[in-house]
Amino acid sequence: MGFNSQHSITPVLHYSTISMSEIHFVDTTLRDGQQSLWALGMRTGAMLPIAAQMDRVGFESMEFFVSIMIKKYVREHKENPWIWLREGTKRFSRTRLRNHGGMHGSGAFEKLPHVVMRLLIERVVSYGITLTRTSNCWNDFQELKEELHQLREVGMETIVNLIYSVSPRHSDAYYAEKAREAAAIRPYRICFKDVGGLLTPERARTLIPAILQNAGDVPVEYHAHCNNGLAPLCYLEAVKLGITTLHTAIPPLANGSSQPSILNVAKNLRALGYTPVINEEEVKPIEEHFYSRRQTG
Repeated sequence: MGFNSQHSITPVLHYSTISMSEIHFVDTTLRDGQQSLWALGMRTGAMLPIAAQMDRVGFESMEFFVSIMIKKYVREHKENPWIWLREGTKRFSRTRLRNHGGMHGSGAFEKLPHVVMRLLIERVVSYGITLTRTSNCWNDFQELKEELHQLREVGMETIVNLIYSVSPRHSDAYYAEKAREAAAIRPYRICFKDVGGLLTPERARTLIPAILQNAGDVPVEYHAHCNNGLAPLCYLEAVKLGITTLHTAIPPLANGSSQPSILNVAKNLRALGYTPVINEEEVKPIEEHFYSRRQTG
């Protein structure tokens, strides 16, 4: 058995060598997908008509909002960004929505007063978004500990990023230690994040087991960008090594500097004997919708 030529990225293993297991997906189309490929160029009017359809796919959760959208939508789109939140959240009843950036935000180049960021998170929570993903660029989880405490105070659970990089310092031992430190502050989850799209399948084979073994009982999910073209392959390796939650996007807001395509990853996982927990038929109208909007945002 082989892959469809349009989605082929790796040889098929014999079914007898792989146990059946469910793989879950976090959708990034409306946040990282459009931020990476369209510079947040998607207008609210392009999101609202397709939101209910996206809710039917079966995603475990979906990244939906980031603080820098406020500046983008006010300055460039001349839109009220709170409409994105207020009207968008009404259309999701099955899929848990996520904020991105925690108390310090994401994507802003100026330092915002802490009270402003806290107020922003409180308003996001008021619309029913109670899960966020946040980072410290040095993987300093003691620094993040207080932020997690403050986020819990306002009703927000937190996934902490464990950020991948390439240097003599960033060894398996380094990531094992950082995974222990991340687990020690008791986040909702740890997200292994390859923000630069640098990971290779060969590197993943020793690195991901080191992270999983040291994360203890804290679940680990995987978020990667496709900058080097290898993220879809790394996703397959990660699943073989024990990762069960992957971040993907829907074309045309997938691949490139965004996350791997849900269609590509799900098809290849199924061929390898895994069970992707999504309805791929429900994805097709979404893909068509965003292709029709790709020139205008």
